[in-house]
Parts: sequence; C-alpha cells; structure tokens
Amino acid sequence: MKHILTIIIFALFLFFPAVSFANAEKVFRENNKAVVVMISYDSKGKPIGQGSGFIVREDGAVVTNYHVISNAADIVIKAGDTIFKVEGFLHIDRENDAVYT
Repeated sequence: MKHILTIIIFALFLFFPAVSFANAEKVFRENNKAVVVMISYDSKGKPIGQGSGFIVREDGAVVTNYHVISNAADIVIKAGDTIFKVEGFLHIDRENDAVYT
C-alpha cells in the first residue's frame, strides 16, 4: 500500500507540476514582511553568523535555524531598519535545527 501511494504522489508531481511548485513570486509577495535577519555575535561583540528568520506570531516570535545562533553570546534580529535584541528562547530543537525566539 505504501509503495502504491508513493507512485501516485510521484505521478501527480510528474503530470501536474503546478501542484508541486508554488509560484515563488506570489509566496514572496505575501510573506516578505515576515522575513528577518538574525545576526549572532561572539563574547567580544564580533559578528560570527548570520541567517534568516521568520516572524510566526503577532507577538513577534521568530523561527530560525539552530546553527545560525548555536555559538552566539549575543543575538539580534534585524527587521527592515530596526534592530531587536533577542532576550531569550521559547524553544530550541537541536535535532531539527530549529529555534523559536
């Protein structure tokens, strides 16, 4: 049964590529305001990493990858021209490389 389901899904993607690929421009237009830049610093204030993050809640919670902030002594979030200091984490999931701040 699992093998048949795999074949059906593959056939859908093969014959209906629109099902498998979202319109990238539309996705960006609808979500670009939720994208932020995460910048991590070492204990001397030197930037050591940078990556993207996404605002996922109205209260400003952000999701990013764990590897972006894993060695940081300090982290800031840049949203447009505004910079916010990360005060703490809501959840860290090292196994899935995700952080909720």
